[in-house]
Amino acid sequence: MRNKAVLAAFFVVLLALPNLNLNNYILSILTVVFMFAILATSLDLVMGYAGQFSFAHGAFYGIGAYTAAILHRDLGTGFWQNLPLGMACASVFGLILGFPSLRLSGHFLAITTIAFQTIVYLVLTQWTSFTGGQFGIAVPKVGATVLFGRPLFAITTPYAFYYLALAAMTVSVLVAWRLASSRLGKEWQAIRDDELLARMIGIDATRDKLVAFVISAGLAGGAGVLSAYYVQGVSPNDFSIWTSATVVGMVLIGGRGTIVGAVLGAAMLTLLPEILRPIQDFRMVIFGLLMILTVQFLPRGLVSLFDGSRKR
Repeated sequence: MRNKAVLAAFFVVLLALPNLNLNNYILSILTVVFMFAILATSLDLVMGYAGQFSFAHGAFYGIGAYTAAILHRDLGTGFWQNLPLGMACASVFGLILGFPSLRLSGHFLAITTIAFQTIVYLVLTQWTSFTGGQFGIAVPKVGATVLFGRPLFAITTPYAFYYLALAAMTVSVLVAWRLASSRLGKEWQAIRDDELLARMIGIDATRDKLVAFVISAGLAGGAGVLSAYYVQGVSPNDFSIWTSATVVGMVLIGGRGTIVGAVLGAAMLTLLPEILRPIQDFRMVIFGLLMILTVQFLPRGLVSLFDGSRKR
C-alpha cells in the first residue's frame, strides 16, 4: 500500500513539473528517464518475476525503434501506426528468444540472450541497404494526431513529448503492476522460486515463460518507438550490449521483482551520470563505486529503503 502511495505521488509531481518553467535540458533528461523506466519495468517482468535472466533488452529496444524508422521510410506510416507495429515486431522476436528459456536457465540463458543481442547489433550495423548501417535512419517528429480527418493535437515541442513519454510510462507501469499482481504474475513468481515444484502443482511453466518474454519484448519495443521519434532517428550504437547491461543494472539496483524498484533504478542510473557531469574525469569511477555500494548494502535494491526490508 505504501509503495502505491509513493508511486502515485511520484506521478503527480511529474505531471506538474513542466508548469515550473523547466528548461529543455531538464525536460530532455526526464523524458529519457521515462523511456528507460519502461525498459526496466518490462525487463523486471522477465527477470524479477519470472526469474529468467536476459541481456537482450537493448535488442528489443532497437527492433521497435528500427521497425518504426523503416516503416516510415518505406511506407510513410506515422507514429500511431508504428507504435503498435513496433511492439508487435519486438514481441515476435521475444517469442523466438523465449524458446531457449524452456530448456536453459541461469548463466546459460544469459549467454544465449547475449548472443541474440550481438546478432541483432551486427544486423543493424552490417545490413546497410535495409538498416542504413552506421548512418542509421532519420525519423520525423510525431507531429499532428488526426482522427477521422480531424486534427486532435500536435506533439512537436519538448513539453508535448514529455507528456507523451510520461503517459507511455504510466500505462506501462500500470500494465506491469496489474500483470505482477494477477494469477499469471503469481505463477511467474512460483516458477522463479522453484520451477520443478511449480510444474508439479500444475503450472504450465512453458507457456508462462513464453508469455513473459513476449510481453516484456513488446513493452521494450514500444520504448524503442518512442526513442526513435524523440531523437528523430535511429543508430545501432544506441541499441548495443551496453544498453542491455544498463537496463539489467537498473533492475538490480532498483530491486528485482518490484515495479517501483525498476522505476527507481531507471531514474538513478539515468540521472546520476548527469549529476556527476561537472567532474567529468571522475564521473565513471564515482558512478561505479556507487553501484557497488548499493549492491553491497542494499541487496534488495533501492526499494528496500521504502518497504522496511533492508538488511541491517
